[in-house]
Amino acid sequence: MISWVVVVILVIIGIFAIKMNHLKHRVFILILIFVALFLYATIALVNTRNDFDLSTSKGIIHAVGIYRGWLANGYKNVKSLGANAIKMDWSSTNETLSENP
Repeated sequence: MISWVVVVILVIIGIFAIKMNHLKHRVFILILIFVALFLYATIALVNTRNDFDLSTSKGIIHAVGIYRGWLANGYKNVKSLGANAIKMDWSSTNETLSENP
C-alpha cells in the first residue's frame, strides 16, 4: 500500500513541476521522475525477492551489493540481447527456413 502512495506522490510532484517550469526544464524533470520511479520499482522488486535487513549497517551493505549485482546482470542481459540482434541476418529474402524440400 505504501509503495503505491510513493509512486502517486512522485507522479503528482512531477506533474506540478512540469506545469510550473519552462519548456527546457520539462525533459530534465521527466528524466528525473523516470529514474526515481525506476529505482523505486527495482529496489522494491529486489527487496521482495531477497527480504533485506535494513536495520543494521551490515544488512544495508549486503542489500546494496545484491542490488548492484542485479543491475549489473540486467545490463549484461541487455548487452547480450543487443549483440545477438546485431548478429542476426536481417536481409529481405523470399525463401523458407526449413531445409526439407
